[in-house]
Amino acid sequence: MTNTNDFISLLASKLGRSTPTSAPTPVDFDVPVYQVSDQERAATFLNNWQALGGKGQIIKSPQEAADCLQAWFGELFPDQPQEQAIVSWNLLPAIAESAFSKLNWPLVPYPQVALTPGQRHELAAQAELGVTGADWGIALSGTVVTCSNPQRGRAVSLLPPRHLAILETSKLRNNLSEVLSEIAATGTPPAALEFITGPSRTSDIEMDLSIGVHGPIEVYVLLVDDSGEAEM
Repeated sequence: MTNTNDFISLLASKLGRSTPTSAPTPVDFDVPVYQVSDQERAATFLNNWQALGGKGQIIKSPQEAADCLQAWFGELFPDQPQEQAIVSWNLLPAIAESAFSKLNWPLVPYPQVALTPGQRHELAAQAELGVTGADWGIALSGTVVTCSNPQRGRAVSLLPPRHLAILETSKLRNNLSEVLSEIAATGTPPAALEFITGPSRTSDIEMDLSIGVHGPIEVYVLLVDDSGEAEM
């Protein structure tokens, strides 16, 4: 079924109702809007991200980024990482590219790791770390938001056991409503959006909390302070 009206007509018939010919009258309502100052937004985001089990740091330069990467993943990669141990989006913020270069840790761009989707998924699942950028961050919930496309596969943030996101402070928003408004304003929403709020967790089985079942067991964010000139 490809026509919206046909879909609505089918629903109406299943419910024993006539097919509506116009949209219902909008209901006016007013709710408090969460907002913080630009200065508070980064700290609020980071506090909420860490409260959910994520690790994060505000950085201004590639050297600061490299220091964080060494502290977080130095034991995982005591020597040079094995080939394809770190899979990434095709393009990352320049500060991240420079930080990995300083450490001599090679990044394998996800679109280039294999020819078929199945092979790419398998290699992403075998990687130790997936590295992505981010399109927005939500301060209220400590959420990283990413849009997928052929150069930015979802597998990079879903299949490796560890996910690192690079997020500029200029992309932080107060709440979900602001992000959705910006997406709607583009007129062409992405095929998929990922809202990442801490490590993957589920309590589906007997209400027993399990971490890392449906996604990474560890999540990290480098929050790039781009309010001024970055040190390169």
